[in-house]
Amino acid sequence: MPTMTGRLVAMDARWLQRVVRAIAVATVASWASVAPAVTHTKFVEGLAAPVDLQHAGDGSGRMFVVEQRGSIRVVRNGQLNAGWFLDITALVVSGGERGLLGVAFHPAYASNGRFFVNYTRAADGATVIAAYRVRADNPDLADAASAQILLTIPQPFANHNGGVLRFGPDGYLYIGMGDGGSANDPGNRAQDRFNLLGKILRLDVDGGNPYGIPATNPFASGGGGRPEIWAVGLRNPWKFAFDRATGDFFIGDVGQDRFEEVHRFDAAAGGGANLGWRVMEGVHCTGLPGLVPCFDPALSRPIIEYSHSAGCSVTGGTVYRGTAVPALAGRYVYGDFCSGRIWSAGLNRLGVWIPRDIGNTGIAISAFAEDEAGELYFADYALGEIRRFAAEPADRIDVIEYYNAALDHYFMTATPAEIHALDSGTLKGWARTLRSFSALTQAASGTSPVCRYYLPPAFGDSHFYSASPVECDEVRAKFPGFVSEGASVLHIALPDTVTGVCAPDTVPVYRVWNNRANANHRYTTDPAIRNAMVAQGGIAEGYGPDHVIMCAPQG
Repeated sequence: MPTMTGRLVAMDARWLQRVVRAIAVATVASWASVAPAVTHTKFVEGLAAPVDLQHAGDGSGRMFVVEQRGSIRVVRNGQLNAGWFLDITALVVSGGERGLLGVAFHPAYASNGRFFVNYTRAADGATVIAAYRVRADNPDLADAASAQILLTIPQPFANHNGGVLRFGPDGYLYIGMGDGGSANDPGNRAQDRFNLLGKILRLDVDGGNPYGIPATNPFASGGGGRPEIWAVGLRNPWKFAFDRATGDFFIGDVGQDRFEEVHRFDAAAGGGANLGWRVMEGVHCTGLPGLVPCFDPALSRPIIEYSHSAGCSVTGGTVYRGTAVPALAGRYVYGDFCSGRIWSAGLNRLGVWIPRDIGNTGIAISAFAEDEAGELYFADYALGEIRRFAAEPADRIDVIEYYNAALDHYFMTATPAEIHALDSGTLKGWARTLRSFSALTQAASGTSPVCRYYLPPAFGDSHFYSASPVECDEVRAKFPGFVSEGASVLHIALPDTVTGVCAPDTVPVYRVWNNRANANHRYTTDPAIRNAMVAQGGIAEGYGPDHVIMCAPQG
């Protein structure tokens, strides 16, 4: 194994003096340092661009995953069925914000077998809301010939299709429609009450053919707006959900250039709300003309807003009512598709919703969903995985990776004070990379202590970590100028020293030295990053042909 000590022995003190004043830490990470009581584990893999997942409420325990290309897969007991529950790829245009985007199961699905989908039609890009039935002879296979079209809504542009549909506690089907696309809603469709774009629709799928209008819809009579409309003024609702305990309605609405927002409506609230787009983005005036003025008191204000410094596309979530993760009990969990950040929000004593950052996953989060027991999952769009929330083991710790562009250095730390200093800007120029992996705070079977060394300013003001007791001892003996900051600051497993293979339930971690006077190490679980650094002249340091340096706990 190419080792740090072997490389450093070949250098003298002049190299140390050439190292620029910078932080250069290599250690191990997960994503729970802000909220160590919450983690996530892989539930199922092998999917193609999952964009929605739901249970059927039929007591089977199955989950149904929507793939953007036009198919629905069944997950039973944590295993992905080989075939498709529904395959309508021939009907669907997929890519970007188009595709098969959502599914909802009828509240009486166990007896009537009806479910509903929202897709973008291949012929012309229109949104189609259609009903299907499961086959009588196979509960894992839908009857593709049973399609009944409820609504067809023309789309003027390819983006902002919305796509979510859910049944509310009132038994009606709610449908989220984007504003028709382009940018800044050029047709002001979201405020046009006679246009179905930029709205929440509500249909009675049992009260007519193909549907009826609930009598309590705000324009049920057709006067003043389309009778299907329940709320107006949305830009692109990407996921909404009803709290299974209270019936409250939470809507994530994707912003334009500056802000993402989440709205909440009390279960007792009627329809007719105006969420403000395109006049407002979050609680801010856009300067765009509309049918209502900015800050009009009739406009609904979001309960949560965040700027594009934290992400760029909100994925609405749900209120956690399961039992496996006590730290999330009664809190609204949501995330961002671009940054991979996940938050939970709860009410404070003043009735204000306060978000809590519970993780930087680095995952393209396309959906959240509950199973029949109320346990919470989210979809990884890029990797084709479903992940499940879990309670973090008490001894699990996060180390967060940062990057300083001016120094071209990476830095990883699990120390709360350092994380605060980096996030707050006290240490200038550092930004989270959204990449991390897990370690343990205490010794456990099969783990090794991680030592941390500091090079004082005279030697470069740098840090490095090692999980090899031999390497730690060699550094201590051969480089007395290095200051030990702990012989066991973390604990993590080592791979087989010959093959570099990690034990089950762990993931390989690679260490790469940049091979420059401006010395820096990066630890990563991504072999593509390792390969790219090596291609640029870096040196991989680890065991076996893949140069694995450590094995991090999975999840």
